[in-house]
Amino acid sequence: MRLFLAMMSHETNTFSNVPTDRAQFEARNLHYGDDIVEAFRSTGTCLGGMIAAAERRGVQLVPSVAAAASPAGRVTSEIYAHVKERLLADLQAASPVDGVLLDLHGAMVPEGLDDGEGDLIEAVRKVVGPRIPVAVTLDLHGNLSEAMVKGADLLHGYKTYPHVDMAERGMEATERLLDTIAGRVHPTAALRKPPMLPPLGNQGTARGPMRRLYDLADEMETDPRVISISVFAGFPHADIPDAGLGIYVVTDGDHALAERLADQLAGVAWEHRDEFIHRGLPVPEAVRRALRAEGRPIVLADMADNTGGGAAGDGTEILRELLRVGARSAVVACLWDPAAVRECARAGVGQSVTLDVGGKVDDRHGAPLRVTGLVRTLSDGRFVHKGPMARGLPGRLGTTAVLDVTGVKIILISHRWQTLDPEMIRFVGLDPLDHNILVVKSTIHYRAAFEPIAREIIEVDAPGLSSSNLERFDFKRIRRPIFPLDAETTYP
Repeated sequence: MRLFLAMMSHETNTFSNVPTDRAQFEARNLHYGDDIVEAFRSTGTCLGGMIAAAERRGVQLVPSVAAAASPAGRVTSEIYAHVKERLLADLQAASPVDGVLLDLHGAMVPEGLDDGEGDLIEAVRKVVGPRIPVAVTLDLHGNLSEAMVKGADLLHGYKTYPHVDMAERGMEATERLLDTIAGRVHPTAALRKPPMLPPLGNQGTARGPMRRLYDLADEMETDPRVISISVFAGFPHADIPDAGLGIYVVTDGDHALAERLADQLAGVAWEHRDEFIHRGLPVPEAVRRALRAEGRPIVLADMADNTGGGAAGDGTEILRELLRVGARSAVVACLWDPAAVRECARAGVGQSVTLDVGGKVDDRHGAPLRVTGLVRTLSDGRFVHKGPMARGLPGRLGTTAVLDVTGVKIILISHRWQTLDPEMIRFVGLDPLDHNILVVKSTIHYRAAFEPIAREIIEVDAPGLSSSNLERFDFKRIRRPIFPLDAETTYP
């Protein structure tokens, strides 16, 4: 038994002016051939789950390419073409294979395309033909398309946000693919796309509307005729026609059942659509509340400046307010500013520097902030994730500096990455538990590792490209009318 294995993962914020080029993939993940297995074995990732399941079942994997980059603007045509060409060439050379495993995202928008995953799956299908089964893992934020559903036999979306079940989904996709190859199941799928564009802030699965939908999906999956159900909240910051919530139901040869269950889930989603609306506290109010709070640490979630949603990661408004009111025991994790890092490195540890931090990428995340502080730490930015997400994967933040501005410690990084793990604070010698306030640039992923240590979490409505206030964005290509942007939206 031989299974072809590949990954290309990117969440594209089409409002970002930061192109996702080859350098962005190299800074995070760009692996080829057998190196993929060594890099991802025993990690909390879809690839890690796929590898574990294949090795447990004695299946030979034929690894091709594994490419992933931090969310930002459109994937350049050069790197997309490179990965696609390498993947298809390897698949052609490996053929015949018994099945194909793809770890994709679902919200990748390359230059010149709206649906990167649909294009990639269609190309794979052309190589292997109609009979070789293709199984795909997708992010919960995937913007599901007809092309993805038509091209793949099985789509398995993450069922948690924060995404703590990636390895489980990778194992599930592998097992169901093997069942399909053996003829034990015969997948048939239904797709529903109600006119909904849920903001990121209330897409979490621990509570709220997504929890309700997944509780219902879990109940439906107890039916032995159901292979799997995925509820895709969608990624609202991709201004493309397929953006938004998607329901995917795959059954064992019972298309009518798949259609009925998909209709039921879509109806429940629509009924509870208002629950997806989210608003954080204004910056001054959030900071005041954090300063008044008892105990430590208080987490200020800078939800709109989440690099995991394609934001710049260099927003300054919460930092500006902390300094304005004289906060003394706070950590800002992490602010993307390679230029500021270089200035800190030139000065050296223990030296005082005056420089501008943040606000350099665009005008959507606050203006640059002039500060004077002491360089406490310099690091190569390397650590290992220990939290529930990305456990076991190496972290590479590039040259990193800690700048202490009257007790407010700013972690300055050279490579963009979402603050989803307290290790991103600990590795530079700071203990999160020793500080009153932690500013975390993340929308929901941070909760998996920070919620257990936080005295209180305060969600902040600061400016940024991952804001849950969708009225701040000039959408031009999404389906209209669509909730919550259009009051007249109806369904079905």
